[in-house]
Amino acid sequence: MQKNILIIGYGDIAKRLVKILDTKSINIYAISRNNSNNPNINKFNWDWLSDKKINLKAKNFDSAIIIPKPSSLDEKGYKDGFIIATQNILNLLSNLNINKVIAISSTRVYGGHHKGAVDEKSIEKPSEFRGKLILEYEVALSKIFGPKLTILRFSGLYDNQSKKTSHNKLHRDQAAKIIAHFIEYKSESSRANIINCSEDSEILFSEKSIINTKLKQTGFKF
Repeated sequence: MQKNILIIGYGDIAKRLVKILDTKSINIYAISRNNSNNPNINKFNWDWLSDKKINLKAKNFDSAIIIPKPSSLDEKGYKDGFIIATQNILNLLSNLNINKVIAISSTRVYGGHHKGAVDEKSIEKPSEFRGKLILEYEVALSKIFGPKLTILRFSGLYDNQSKKTSHNKLHRDQAAKIIAHFIEYKSESSRANIINCSEDSEILFSEKSIINTKLKQTGFKF
């Protein structure tokens, strides 16, 4: 039986994800704010900063993947992308039957005060507006979806054209593979499952060093 997968935010990461999914066994429904097309998916245009309704022509989904993006890099842009949009997305999802929600987040929520190893048990203490609004987004989703929710906290994203500027980094292709892994992974957590997603790196005691042990314990391999 084919699975229905919903992707909200059909940008670069989502396009990389679709390339590695088996579209013969998975029906992909993708929502974007632009007009990009892919013949292998069911593509819908929707501005999730508006309160307009959208008809996806399907009600039952194995997984919903939320890939938020700020509308601009200032505080208003982050509030639009992570707070206003989330409320409209939650209104959409409330009318659907969804087994699992995968939400993309950021290790920014830990803030800049940590030194040395940082894992999922480390205290979230964002030091600037971006981390604070992203953490607020996480909390809103956790309250609604509880154990159905997996939060993937990505560290600094890069690709083959960009330089690795951060000690804590994640290639965009690996980010897509991680999402694909969690589409299949069955969590036994009684609450929202939080996963740090960062490549292997040396632990530096002079700065924040994201630990990926929990990610690897789920069976993911870089």
